[in-house]
Amino acid sequence: MTRYVKGSEEVRERRGWAKFAVALSLLVTSFLIYLTFQKSASYFYLSLSSSLAFWSSLGILIFPKIRIENKLSFLLPFTVYLVYHSLLYGIVLGIVEPGGLSYLTSMNRFSSGYGYAIPPSDPLYFPLWVFQSPAVWFFLGVYEADVVPYSLFLGIVIGELMGLNVSRLVTLNRERRTLRLGSELVLLPGVSLVSGASCCLALPTILLYTLVLSVPSMSYSILLILRSPAYFAFMYYGLPLISAGVLYLNLRLITRASETCRLRTDKKNLGKNI
Repeated sequence: MTRYVKGSEEVRERRGWAKFAVALSLLVTSFLIYLTFQKSASYFYLSLSSSLAFWSSLGILIFPKIRIENKLSFLLPFTVYLVYHSLLYGIVLGIVEPGGLSYLTSMNRFSSGYGYAIPPSDPLYFPLWVFQSPAVWFFLGVYEADVVPYSLFLGIVIGELMGLNVSRLVTLNRERRTLRLGSELVLLPGVSLVSGASCCLALPTILLYTLVLSVPSMSYSILLILRSPAYFAFMYYGLPLISAGVLYLNLRLITRASETCRLRTDKKNLGKNI
């Protein structure tokens, strides 16, 4: 048994180093493409290749091999959130902003396009380049939705975390009923799940817009906040990361609770057999 465990640990360690090597190779490839970008005419394909290599390297390091118990309860929230985060988020912001509802009649017009950024030769711009280029944009009337690598990747990350949370919460609820435990066991993780999801549903902006409309004396100060670069950076970069962190911690909480329920169920069944 000792030899088997030791061998398993060695295999896992080798796989871990292999994943790291592949991710590092992709990251270096992405950076080399950036350095040679100015010397080529195939701008879009180079930008696409660099972005795919960069985000694939992060995906290899971030996404573990997971076991999905309830595929439907995983795929439904994953798909809904990914579509919302990647495509509908910008349109929702356009609708909820002051005066946005007055343009709903223009939604019968649709247009789309794609593009890329031509960065300076300074290597310091590499992170910004792979975050934002290439891009696809959609116009639904006057409302705009932009799909860039950063938002798409974070949509996948948060969507997967949401799917796993919902899937394991369903499993935990089933195990709770088997053991006849109180509903508070799933209530707290459920509230945390809603809280984590709401971070990226434009709720801070909606609340600030509502405050502007409700308290005219504060309108100027709040509008200064909404148009500031710091607020944009917080909404665009900070909130998705906060959501991912909250959902990850909540997933660990649900997993531990589910494991505890399974141990109690196994002990209960063992006692019956004896």
